[in-house]
Amino acid sequence: MIARRLVFLFPGFEPLDTPRQVERFRRGAGMAAATWDATVSFPPRDHSPSGGGRFAMPVTASGAGWRTETEIVFCDFGDLILDYAARPSLRRLILGARALADFVATGTFFRYCRVSWRYALFFLFPIVVLLATLAAGVVVALLPLMLGRSGLHAVWSVPLGLVVTAGLTARASRRLHLLTAMDDWAFAYDLCRGGNAALDARVAIYRRTMADRLAATDAQEVVVAAHSLGASLAVVALAGALAEVRGRHPEIAVLTVGSSLLKTALHPAAQTQREAVHTIVVDRRLLWCDVQALSDPISFYRSNPATSLGITDGRTPFVRRISLRKLVKPETFKRVKRNFFRLHRQFVYGVERRSSFSFHMLLLGPLSMQTFTEAGTIDRPPLAETLGTAAAPAAEPEMMDAVR
Repeated sequence: MIARRLVFLFPGFEPLDTPRQVERFRRGAGMAAATWDATVSFPPRDHSPSGGGRFAMPVTASGAGWRTETEIVFCDFGDLILDYAARPSLRRLILGARALADFVATGTFFRYCRVSWRYALFFLFPIVVLLATLAAGVVVALLPLMLGRSGLHAVWSVPLGLVVTAGLTARASRRLHLLTAMDDWAFAYDLCRGGNAALDARVAIYRRTMADRLAATDAQEVVVAAHSLGASLAVVALAGALAEVRGRHPEIAVLTVGSSLLKTALHPAAQTQREAVHTIVVDRRLLWCDVQALSDPISFYRSNPATSLGITDGRTPFVRRISLRKLVKPETFKRVKRNFFRLHRQFVYGVERRSSFSFHMLLLGPLSMQTFTEAGTIDRPPLAETLGTAAAPAAEPEMMDAVR
């Protein structure tokens, strides 16, 4: 059992500042604890970042026969994402379109098709929406000519077409998160090509923070946990920190959930990210568990963080596949199943049902990452014993398996 743990948590791409990220984690941890008949204790609410988006928070979790103290270091970049969201809408669309065009021109999109065709469909989503809004505006602008009227009607039809396009784009942004998706691709473009000095500086801060804490911690286990696009930053920061650490350090495990690492690592310009994966897998041979779900269309289902990049040596990451449906009540899943952005966040949301996976209990509970990775479930003693029941088996093979 793990009594002391250190966690570096990299959230996914979402326009949330550090206080809201911390509050979401507290809320999710409380839900998970209630589900698993455990208790969690947090410090008073103080969301003042310690610089560069970082925020450290000690959490104590306990249950029948166990107690685990975990320090969560939030390696947040939500403030940088909010800078993208603060740009004028037209600029957000243009920079997002530039990024999408670049990912096609460099062949990255076609690598998506080879590695995970479902993610290729997600790539096409903003393109289809944008083309639909433009097509509607063009139809309105050309309507007089289509009806055989004089071209002079263009004085009102063209402006009206522009209004229709703008209105539909705004509606798509509200209902389908179009502008956030465009920011996401612009962010990924900058991450690959080094187009944002603030982003590079933030990764450097994470690297130094991780190196300093690794050198000083007495934790039994260190977990670098990342959701979605946070995995792209996490691997670079971790590889850099390992190069700076002198002497021994605790066991380090990598946990990626709903990972979008391959979104950027498959880009030809992302050599630094691929080298970081090589360092973690081949040079350092760290335990790496990548959690995926079939119902999540935003991550690379049936991929592997290393072998999909052509890295076949070293300690190949384990891939664990779970069912998001089993994490929540049936009525909750029915409500969110058509909102793929919401489904994608379920990896790091609180669970409503006891199953094989809980992000918060995995980071705060007594079981080690090694145990979860090998067993394929957290429903093992002492967690299973808190409810007085026998341990449940790992999920069905088609939903959860290990890829070596």
